[in-house]
Amino acid sequence: MKSFVTLAQQNTAAGAKTVQTPAAAQTKTVTQVPANGAQAPEEPRSAWEGFGGMMPMIIVMAVLIYFMWRSQKKEQKRRQEMIDGVKVGDKVVTIGGIYGEVVTVKEQTFIVKIADNTKVELMKSAVSSVPAGEEAKK
Repeated sequence: MKSFVTLAQQNTAAGAKTVQTPAAAQTKTVTQVPANGAQAPEEPRSAWEGFGGMMPMIIVMAVLIYFMWRSQKKEQKRRQEMIDGVKVGDKVVTIGGIYGEVVTVKEQTFIVKIADNTKVELMKSAVSSVPAGEEAKK
């Protein structure tokens, strides 16, 4: 019992009070509770615990990004096929909204007739669309 009192005095001086239960007195086990009533520090959490809760949101974001990327690639492919399919005599609409008829096809450009005696050289990427009637004739 003397060792218990000595141990209790040392712990009390350190700022914690000692609690002893009847079972603990027989086995000489001491349980310490901080004097300010604070809880004991928790075990550090694993980084994977927080990640697991975010996993469904990450999967949804990945699927959305994939579908947006896929639709953009489809649109690029469709547009490139449309531009590659333009030939002399086709009517086109430029990105500025000007209608014209393709007179000459070059490697990077088209020469488009937009009025009598008015021809304009346009980059192939400046062609917005081929009107619906022209696509049906092909």
